[in-house]
Amino acid sequence: MLQVLHKILAVIIALVVLFSSLSFTVEKHVCMGEITNTSYFTSVDSCGMIMVEDDCNRDHFSSHKMEKEKCCNDIQELIPGNQNEQQAIDSFELKQMQFVFAYTYTYLNLFDEQAQPIAFHYHPPPQVDKEIQVLYQTFLI
Repeated sequence: MLQVLHKILAVIIALVVLFSSLSFTVEKHVCMGEITNTSYFTSVDSCGMIMVEDDCNRDHFSSHKMEKEKCCNDIQELIPGNQNEQQAIDSFELKQMQFVFAYTYTYLNLFDEQAQPIAFHYHPPPQVDKEIQVLYQTFLI
Protein backbone atom coordinates (compact mmCIF):
# COMPACT_ATOMS: atom_id res chain seq x y z
CA MET A 1 0.00 0.00 0.00
CA LEU A 2 2.81 2.38 0.89
CA GLN A 3 4.59 1.63 -2.40
CA VAL A 4 1.49 2.46 -4.43
CA LEU A 5 1.06 5.71 -2.52
CA HIS A 6 4.74 6.49 -3.14
CA LYS A 7 4.34 5.97 -6.90
CA ILE A 8 1.20 8.10 -7.07
CA LEU A 9 2.89 10.93 -5.18
CA ALA A 10 5.92 10.77 -7.50
CA VAL A 11 3.67 11.04 -10.58
CA ILE A 12 1.76 13.98 -9.09
CA ILE A 13 4.97 15.85 -8.28
CA ALA A 14 6.31 15.19 -11.79
CA LEU A 15 3.12 16.62 -13.31
CA VAL A 16 3.33 19.72 -11.10
CA VAL A 17 6.90 20.36 -12.26
CA LEU A 18 5.90 19.78 -15.89
CA PHE A 19 2.94 22.17 -15.83
CA SER A 20 4.77 24.85 -13.84
CA SER A 21 7.48 25.06 -16.51
CA LEU A 22 5.07 24.88 -19.47
CA SER A 23 4.46 28.06 -21.44
CA PHE A 24 1.56 28.56 -23.84
CA THR A 25 -0.06 31.15 -26.08
CA VAL A 26 -3.62 32.45 -25.87
CA GLU A 27 -5.03 33.88 -29.09
CA LYS A 28 -8.03 36.21 -28.99
CA HIS A 29 -10.13 37.65 -31.81
CA VAL A 30 -11.49 41.10 -31.01
CA CYS A 31 -14.30 42.43 -33.18
CA MET A 32 -15.78 45.89 -32.63
CA GLY A 33 -14.11 46.12 -29.22
CA GLU A 34 -15.48 42.80 -27.90
CA ILE A 35 -13.72 39.43 -27.66
CA THR A 36 -15.58 37.04 -29.94
CA ASN A 37 -13.29 34.01 -29.95
CA THR A 38 -10.50 32.60 -27.79
CA SER A 39 -8.14 29.74 -28.62
CA TYR A 40 -5.44 27.98 -26.61
CA PHE A 41 -4.10 25.28 -28.94
CA THR A 42 -4.97 26.26 -32.54
CA SER A 43 -5.22 29.51 -34.43
CA VAL A 44 -8.25 31.61 -33.61
CA ASP A 45 -11.23 31.65 -35.98
CA SER A 46 -12.39 34.96 -37.34
CA CYS A 47 -15.81 36.38 -36.56
CA GLY A 48 -17.00 35.91 -40.14
CA MET A 49 -17.07 39.59 -41.00
CA ILE A 50 -15.98 40.36 -44.53
CA MET A 51 -12.97 42.63 -44.42
CA VAL A 52 -14.23 45.35 -46.74
CA GLU A 53 -12.64 48.78 -46.37
CA ASP A 54 -15.97 50.60 -46.16
CA ASP A 55 -17.64 48.24 -43.69
CA CYS A 56 -14.73 47.33 -41.46
CA ASN A 57 -12.98 50.65 -41.06
CA ARG A 58 -14.27 53.53 -38.99
CA ASP A 59 -13.34 57.07 -39.80
CA HIS A 60 -12.06 59.25 -36.98
CA PHE A 61 -11.59 62.88 -37.76
CA SER A 62 -8.91 64.74 -35.90
CA SER A 63 -7.72 68.28 -36.35
CA HIS A 64 -5.89 67.77 -39.67
CA LYS A 65 -5.83 64.10 -40.56
CA MET A 66 -8.13 61.17 -40.95
CA GLU A 67 -7.30 57.96 -39.07
CA LYS A 68 -8.75 54.59 -39.84
CA GLU A 69 -8.94 51.76 -37.33
CA LYS A 70 -9.72 48.16 -38.07
CA CYS A 71 -12.84 46.75 -36.51
CA CYS A 72 -11.33 43.25 -36.23
CA ASN A 73 -8.06 42.47 -34.52
CA ASP A 74 -6.18 39.31 -33.50
CA ILE A 75 -4.27 39.43 -30.19
CA GLN A 76 -1.66 36.87 -29.20
CA GLU A 77 -0.74 36.73 -25.52
CA LEU A 78 2.23 34.60 -24.41
CA ILE A 79 2.07 33.17 -20.89
CA PRO A 80 5.66 32.16 -20.09
CA GLY A 81 6.54 29.27 -17.83
CA ASN A 82 9.41 29.03 -15.39
CA GLN A 83 12.60 29.68 -17.37
CA ASN A 84 14.99 28.19 -14.78
CA GLU A 85 14.21 24.58 -15.72
CA GLN A 86 14.52 25.36 -19.43
CA GLN A 87 17.99 26.85 -18.93
CA ALA A 88 19.03 23.82 -16.91
CA ILE A 89 17.97 21.48 -19.72
CA ASP A 90 19.99 23.48 -22.26
CA SER A 91 23.19 23.08 -20.22
CA PHE A 92 22.74 19.32 -19.60
CA GLU A 93 26.07 17.46 -19.77
CA LEU A 94 26.85 13.80 -20.39
CA LYS A 95 27.78 13.10 -16.76
CA GLN A 96 24.52 14.58 -15.55
CA MET A 97 22.58 12.55 -18.10
CA GLN A 98 24.30 9.34 -16.94
CA PHE A 99 23.44 10.17 -13.33
CA VAL A 100 19.78 10.82 -14.17
CA PHE A 101 19.58 7.57 -16.13
CA ALA A 102 21.20 5.56 -13.31
CA TYR A 103 18.98 7.20 -10.69
CA THR A 104 15.81 6.54 -12.72
CA TYR A 105 16.78 2.92 -13.37
CA THR A 106 17.52 2.34 -9.69
CA TYR A 107 14.33 4.07 -8.56
CA LEU A 108 12.14 2.05 -10.91
CA ASN A 109 13.76 -1.23 -9.89
CA LEU A 110 13.47 -0.32 -6.21
CA PHE A 111 9.75 -1.01 -6.30
CA ASP A 112 10.03 -4.19 -8.36
CA GLU A 113 7.74 -6.63 -6.57
CA GLN A 114 8.94 -9.72 -8.46
CA ALA A 115 12.48 -9.55 -7.14
CA GLN A 116 12.76 -11.55 -3.93
CA PRO A 117 15.77 -11.13 -1.67
CA ILE A 118 17.99 -14.18 -1.48
CA ALA A 119 18.06 -15.38 2.10
CA PHE A 120 21.05 -17.54 3.04
CA HIS A 121 20.32 -17.73 6.74
CA TYR A 122 17.96 -20.69 6.26
CA HIS A 123 20.68 -22.96 4.86
CA PRO A 124 22.77 -24.96 7.37
CA PRO A 125 26.55 -24.62 7.20
CA PRO A 126 28.43 -27.35 5.30
CA GLN A 127 29.63 -30.43 7.18
CA VAL A 128 33.36 -30.41 7.91
CA ASP A 129 35.21 -33.58 6.79
CA LYS A 130 38.51 -32.85 8.46
CA GLU A 131 39.50 -30.72 11.34
CA ILE A 132 41.12 -27.74 9.67
CA GLN A 133 42.86 -26.52 12.83
CA VAL A 134 44.67 -29.84 13.31
CA LEU A 135 45.40 -30.14 9.60
CA TYR A 136 47.16 -26.76 9.44
CA GLN A 137 48.44 -26.85 13.02
CA THR A 138 46.86 -23.52 13.98
CA PHE A 139 45.71 -23.24 17.58
CA LEU A 140 44.51 -20.29 19.63
CA ILE A 141 46.43 -19.96 22.89
